[in-house]
Amino acid sequence: MPRGLKILLLTVAVALTAATVGLAFVSFARKVATFRTAGFAAERAGDSLVIGRVEPGSAAEAAGLRPGDRIVLADGRTAASLDWPEKDLGRRPFPHRVVVLSNGSINALAIQEPSIRPDFTYLFLAFVGLLYLAIGLFTVARERAPASRVFWALCLSSFAIYVLTPAGPHDSVWKITWLAEDFFRALLPALLLHLFLIFPRPVRSRRLIPLLYLPAAAYVAAQPVLLNLDVREAARAAETATRLWFLYFALYAIAVLARLANLLRTRESPDAEKQTRWVVLGVTVGLAPFVLLSALPRALGFASPLLSTVAVVPLVFIPLAFAWAILRWRLWDVEIYVREAVAATGAVLLGGMTFVLLNALLDRTLVGMADAGKNVIAFASGLVLASLLVPVKRRLTDALEKIQYRETYRARRALLDVARDFSTPRPKEELVNAVVRRVEEGLHVVPCSLFLLENGDGDTPEGALLAARLSGEEMWRLRASAFGPGDHPAAQHLHAMGYRTFFAMHSGGKLAGALGVGHKDGRVPLSSEDESLLSAVMAQAGLAYENARLYGALADRLEEIRALQQYQESVIRSSSSGIVVLDGNDSVHSANPAFAQLVRRDEAELLTRNFSEILPGVGLGNAPVGDEEKTFETTFTGPDGVGRDLRVSISRLQGAPDRRVVLVDDVTDRLKMERALAERERLASLGILAAGVAHEVNTPIAGLSSYAQLLLSETSPGDPRYAILKKMERQTFRAAHLVNNLLEFARPRKRAEVRTDLKAVLANAAESVETSFGSRQLTVSGDGGAPVEVLGDARELEQVFVNLLTNARDASPEDGTISCEVLREGDVARVSIADRGTGIPPDAGDRLFQPFYTTKKAGGMGLGLAISRDIVLRHGGDIGLAPREGGGTVAWVTLPLASGDRSGKKERLS
Repeated sequence: MPRGLKILLLTVAVALTAATVGLAFVSFARKVATFRTAGFAAERAGDSLVIGRVEPGSAAEAAGLRPGDRIVLADGRTAASLDWPEKDLGRRPFPHRVVVLSNGSINALAIQEPSIRPDFTYLFLAFVGLLYLAIGLFTVARERAPASRVFWALCLSSFAIYVLTPAGPHDSVWKITWLAEDFFRALLPALLLHLFLIFPRPVRSRRLIPLLYLPAAAYVAAQPVLLNLDVREAARAAETATRLWFLYFALYAIAVLARLANLLRTRESPDAEKQTRWVVLGVTVGLAPFVLLSALPRALGFASPLLSTVAVVPLVFIPLAFAWAILRWRLWDVEIYVREAVAATGAVLLGGMTFVLLNALLDRTLVGMADAGKNVIAFASGLVLASLLVPVKRRLTDALEKIQYRETYRARRALLDVARDFSTPRPKEELVNAVVRRVEEGLHVVPCSLFLLENGDGDTPEGALLAARLSGEEMWRLRASAFGPGDHPAAQHLHAMGYRTFFAMHSGGKLAGALGVGHKDGRVPLSSEDESLLSAVMAQAGLAYENARLYGALADRLEEIRALQQYQESVIRSSSSGIVVLDGNDSVHSANPAFAQLVRRDEAELLTRNFSEILPGVGLGNAPVGDEEKTFETTFTGPDGVGRDLRVSISRLQGAPDRRVVLVDDVTDRLKMERALAERERLASLGILAAGVAHEVNTPIAGLSSYAQLLLSETSPGDPRYAILKKMERQTFRAAHLVNNLLEFARPRKRAEVRTDLKAVLANAAESVETSFGSRQLTVSGDGGAPVEVLGDARELEQVFVNLLTNARDASPEDGTISCEVLREGDVARVSIADRGTGIPPDAGDRLFQPFYTTKKAGGMGLGLAISRDIVLRHGGDIGLAPREGGGTVAWVTLPLASGDRSGKKERLS
């Protein structure tokens, strides 16, 4: 066949399968929807619905609907507007209000919530159909022979027939489903006979096989005609077509059985015979009940619904038998299947017969007992018998195995038991005990022991003798007639203990042990078959012993690794530093509790999240190379709005180069302590400097100032020297003021705990500087209303506001406006002083509050803001500078309100 044609056929097959499966799922959903309906069938008549049938016990019958009634309105809508009336009136919410015209009278009825009525027969058939589909697809994927393709078509047709069913409103989906079901129904008998004509042995002439599909083509061609008939004629025609299909199916099924009988009589190869037997078994068990109980009675017009339902259950065996026969799987032998079936049937029959006899005995012996008591006793006896079914079935299976295998039964059972014991790794001690126990149970040898020559038994005289005798041998027989004056005493000792034969157990190419056994039941010697069996058992035991030794070493190693992993995990989880492992995409693979606490999130929430989402603004950069460790410090603002200083270290994860280990330390407290220590050291140095300056400078400055004032008093203002003396006086005052400011800044002070009205302090500060404002305007908000009280020193706070107002004055142009306002924000008071000056230089930053840093061109010493910040911080508040919208600067101060003066809302004071 040309490659292009193969591809075309494959494409058509895949498209047909996909379309069928999709339509089947739609049909299944519509069918399941019919499990809960109002329970009536109706036809549209204009804008109303005419009831044709009402199901007994349904919600429609309970509401009072009867055949012939006309539903005019449903939930306020015209009844004919419902797409699927019986389903729409079976949905929530309930009840549904309907207006019904019945026998000339108009009635208002309420349809309550209906009960669910599953179609279990359909659900089982759908399960069988899915089984057909799965087996068909798997078979055609594994086997490319022509028989597998026909089998796939057969499975697809069976799946469609079992799952496709017209349900719901008679729309286009209903029609397509109906036509598709009839299409596959027509193909099924022809495909079944076609399969057996080419499998397992094809017929000699295949030219007539296409003629098998002529009845199917005629049946399919007749189906579209039914769609154009009226309802009654279509129903009669559909029933006739269904009977003809069942007759057509029965005839083809008889042909299939005849073909199978012919295959059984002709024996060519064991594989073909095995396949044929499986197919015959599957078809007979699955198809015969369906043909006899459903197909033929339906074709002849006297079908029984109960028998038809029961007949579909065995159909599940057909795809299983076909799949095994085509793929030649060895799921189980037919003989084993029959044996298990006979054992199960026998156990059920014994249990049933025993139950019947017990009931008869109870009826005769317990004549005067009430029926309730008899029922309780009968139920209890039934439970006891049911619990005995499994043990009885096992005993029957053992008896049938003995009959089936006869003289090889014991050897097979022993080998099976030993193989079962050796199939799973176990410690060496358990393995030794299992070998001894199995040999004792299988052969009844006395005594029976397994000597481990590599542990301690090899150092004894008996162990040394066994090692010498079994070196290069599989078995050693110990005979009493062999003893003589020169024989080894250990041999005499072993013989006296009852040992007669020893079997070598090799492990890893070395002699690891020896199984010593006596006679069976202490008196019957071992036969050659027994010796062969024990040799085979010890060969398996040697392999199992080697596996046990390796398993023990592996278990010890795994335990060490597990303990090390637990220790490492405990160290990581107990670490106070945040540790997180990232994959190649910077997504979190694992994180310890310290990291989760740092970012204020749960550990489970962190997994698979990107690192940039967890710590926004913290860039990791390129991955380190080799054993290099990359470290940097950064800041992070958490979900609580608190800023933190972080120290981040990045390194590659050993053993996983695409992953990185990130160590995150919260160094906020350490940096604060370092800054505080540096500040204290700076202030101490400044205090020493200020004291020295005050001691060394104040005295000459005081002298200069006195001399300048004395000369000024003796000099008239018109004298040219008067201006020079006046400037000298101002400079001495300035120098003295500088020394006093240094002393004030360096002098440690405690916070005053005095209730102070902040508005009064601000008013005094404004009054102090207002005379120096010139043409500039000062506006203060907060003069009226209740006082805003804080705890602090009024003189120090006034100094703060004087400094801020002075800075605003110096920065503002002439005729500028300086505004000052007081706000109560929750438990703090906020004072804002705004100007329209030049603003904050971009490179100033935090240096504005450092001593001796000033942006003034003349007259500034750089101590005002530093002193103000020290005072505010000592009062438990905060101070800052921010650019003002539209130009200028806003200086703000926040101070905690005194108790009794706090409110939970923001309030403007005016």
